[in-house]
Amino acid sequence: MSKRPFLHTGLSQIETAQFLVERLQPPIEYLTYNIRRYHVPISLVLFYTQEDISKQIKKNMRLTDVLKTIKIGGSYFSFVFLLFAEEVDSYTFIKHVEKTDLTNINSFFHFEQLKPTVHNYYNFINSYLFELENKETFF
Repeated sequence: MSKRPFLHTGLSQIETAQFLVERLQPPIEYLTYNIRRYHVPISLVLFYTQEDISKQIKKNMRLTDVLKTIKIGGSYFSFVFLLFAEEVDSYTFIKHVEKTDLTNINSFFHFEQLKPTVHNYYNFINSYLFELENKETFF
């Protein structure tokens, strides 16, 4: 693992992951409990930008959805938990937000269906971060 600044955060990749895990573990634990208990499908979408897009995302969210935006250095990580949503619904949500509200904002996203249990939060968050890093290098 490198100690160079990661995704404009001013922190290394390891420090970025630790920071995100500290803030995301409680909501993820709560939501995965609901998946196990009530069999509710939940998708997790991560938008990565260099400006705050919380207002744009909130305009497109449903009442049941949860937004957690975390600013690290010059980067914003907006995690959107889409309750009662399959992966295809997540993709539709992303494309709608991009088309209607993020046309002039450089953003990257990654999404996947949330599993009923997260065994290793660092690996879970790192999977999102590595996807974002790969997408950013092509832009």
